[in-house]
Amino acid sequence: MIKIVFTGPECTGKTTLSSEIAQKFNAPYVREYAREHLSKIGGNYNYHDLVKIAKGQLKIEKEYAKKAKNLLICDTNLQVIKIWSQIKYTKCDAFILNNQDTSAYYMLCYPDFPWVHDSLRESRNDRIKLFQHYYNDLIKQNCKFTIVHGSHKKRMSFLDSKIKKMML
Repeated sequence: MIKIVFTGPECTGKTTLSSEIAQKFNAPYVREYAREHLSKIGGNYNYHDLVKIAKGQLKIEKEYAKKAKNLLICDTNLQVIKIWSQIKYTKCDAFILNNQDTSAYYMLCYPDFPWVHDSLRESRNDRIKLFQHYYNDLIKQNCKFTIVHGSHKKRMSFLDSKIKKMML
């Protein structure tokens, strides 16, 4: 099975792209658990909430992986939680670090979309800097990845072609 994870800074199209690609390929779609968790607690969180979020994310990934035939699409994974923790708290829990998925294929979304306000977003002015953190982390972990950029239409066309080639 091919597992594709959309990653990158906030407001770079991860949710839109991942949900549309999952629908296009009729693949299970793993939503971002952090949004669900943060909405339940009113958006206020602390360092210890990140492990709860990570465990929730892993749980739904495992549930949807059971449903996948040959393709699983994830709107984020523990890499996002790791980067988030390292930037906001300058540390990261061992559980999150020990459960990084280096076997997935990552679609690293570049921040060339205009910022859209969302009460759960925090990093409006740091998206390029954050993008570099994601890029460096993927390189350091020796992950397979592609940078996705450009208009929504260009991104969708690129992803369609890329995923079809991966599934051959």
